[in-house]
Amino acid sequence: MYIYPYKNEWKTEYGIEKDLILLNYNTDITLHHIGSTAITGLYAKDCIDILGIVSNISDVVAQKKIFIDMGYSYKGEYGLTGRQYFSKTKRKVHLHIYPLGHLAINKHLNFVNEMQGNLKLINELNQLKQYLHNKYPTDKNTYQSEKEQFYDKLHKIR
Repeated sequence: MYIYPYKNEWKTEYGIEKDLILLNYNTDITLHHIGSTAITGLYAKDCIDILGIVSNISDVVAQKKIFIDMGYSYKGEYGLTGRQYFSKTKRKVHLHIYPLGHLAINKHLNFVNEMQGNLKLINELNQLKQYLHNKYPTDKNTYQSEKEQFYDKLHKIR
């Protein structure tokens, strides 16, 4: 199984990771809990997604060793232009850092804002996730791909 019912610990774990980053990173960064683990009541993969916003992305590259020393693996842009991506496996965390003004920032934040507290949308996405998980129990790529229909619909609502 790769999706789980909502866990209250996800918010706490995000807070711990946020504090660790803010304590160690030497430049201004704004952090947000994003993705499904940020939405109370939503099924999710057991992975904390964090959005970091910086004024100068080259500072992140120059200081990537700080993140590596915190247990992250550095992935570079990892297929998304303008992003610096880090991942942690001991406590699964994905850290997506973008420069201020990048289009992906609003997409991530709008998802959380639209979903948080909207029981109709949460129930709809939970049903879709459970259906797709049962249909593709070992195929995360197809699961992700078929889930995009919901996100596309959500972005059109805005």
